[in-house]
Amino acid sequence: MKWYKESILNPLAIRRVAPTKQASCLLIFIISACLVGIGACGKSRRPGLSDKELFALQDEDTQKETDELPQLKKDVVLSDRVQINLSSGMKRDESRAVDPANPPVVIDLANRNLNIKKFDLSEYYSNVRYYKLKHPLPASEGNFLFDVQTHTLTTTGWANSNFYFLKDSIVAGDVFFGYHSYDYQGNFLNTLKTYDFYMNYDITQNRIEYETDDYNRAIAEANSSRTNWHSLGYPSRSLWIDQESLASYVYGQRNTSSNDFLITFDAKGDTICRFMDYNPKPDPNKKGLPTSWRHPFRMYYYEGIPTVQQSYNDTVYRVTAPDRIVPAYVLNYGRHKLDMELAEDLSDKFFPDIWKETSKYVLMTYNRDFYSKSNVENGIVQYFYSFYDKQSKQFYHFCEPTTIPKKEFLIDNSVPNALPFILSYANVYENGIMVYYSKKRLNDIIQNKDFPSLPPEQQKLLQDSYNDLEENEVLIMFLQ
Repeated sequence: MKWYKESILNPLAIRRVAPTKQASCLLIFIISACLVGIGACGKSRRPGLSDKELFALQDEDTQKETDELPQLKKDVVLSDRVQINLSSGMKRDESRAVDPANPPVVIDLANRNLNIKKFDLSEYYSNVRYYKLKHPLPASEGNFLFDVQTHTLTTTGWANSNFYFLKDSIVAGDVFFGYHSYDYQGNFLNTLKTYDFYMNYDITQNRIEYETDDYNRAIAEANSSRTNWHSLGYPSRSLWIDQESLASYVYGQRNTSSNDFLITFDAKGDTICRFMDYNPKPDPNKKGLPTSWRHPFRMYYYEGIPTVQQSYNDTVYRVTAPDRIVPAYVLNYGRHKLDMELAEDLSDKFFPDIWKETSKYVLMTYNRDFYSKSNVENGIVQYFYSFYDKQSKQFYHFCEPTTIPKKEFLIDNSVPNALPFILSYANVYENGIMVYYSKKRLNDIIQNKDFPSLPPEQQKLLQDSYNDLEENEVLIMFLQ
């Protein structure tokens, strides 16, 4: 395996490196996109970056969604170009009719005669490249974040660093320990942006504690010209349709008083179209379990087209125009479909989880029964790993239901010189898929009960990768 050279610099000296004007402008755009929560998958049509310059983001790789959608404020600043004016009128009526030439794919989850076929990444990819990036801070003072627990006085969540593959550089980091630039040989270039607020980082517990007010102040100071959407609780809720229009997801799973689930705006921030919410309204007399993270919404780019699935809705739409959404997939859950109120027995309900779409396939995971610590420990929760193959137009399951959770489930990857693949560590790209490994993640795979069944050459590659990787480094595997 070829390792790329990385530079080891004095972190204190690094902090004094002034970013170039071009890099600063680019980082402001990237950080704004991250804080606004603009997720991407595949090619992007976002203004300011070319289709090949913005690497895909998935909302499951950022902090978890807040329980409720806050009350929207008039004239929320979305970027340098757009201000949303929610009191403005509507210019066009919505259309969500099926495209007869491209009818939606029906994924029949209600049919429990599982069509079993092993999924191996070598059927879709043949080449592998590796990148190794070293964080400019010592591991005890800062790090790339992987599945870090975040704690404030009122909330608990998760945080992961983001990695952007641009035309001439890689930008890596997060709001906790800054964003940093690297060349494509893995050499550190400079620190592009940092946020000044107090936190307690415990590397042994993989945990960060901080005060919400300190965090919000730091974000506001660093982005004084923008409203802090992160503090408002907006994860991956807005995507550009084209250079002049934007789609924003406005549906709240608990606050369902709005009659819309998606609203589009022009470059001036005026409403173009409102797409109605057809989900049933919850019964106020019923008291079910919390719903905020039971059925996640999805919002990402596919070949430059914004794609969205509303929480508790079976249809995945492409936003092809400001007034047009086209059904792309319909997920038939049958009797296993979740009720928004979740007041009934959950033992035979399906909870959707990962959904990653590429030009060749869709990877999908879901589980039966409520995911809780006690249910997992008692082996009650069943996990299903499945995929839709676009060439054969067939929907398959990797295997029969299992109690192995997604962070322990190893997907076959017989691409030469490639590491084992864990779906929850991956991000799809326009012509490949990337997986991010920390030293801990590599060790988790080595300790996995299925490690002895891996091919000997893959076991050695894992062990060598673990030995070579430092605590403040990330190893990125890119399959093409």
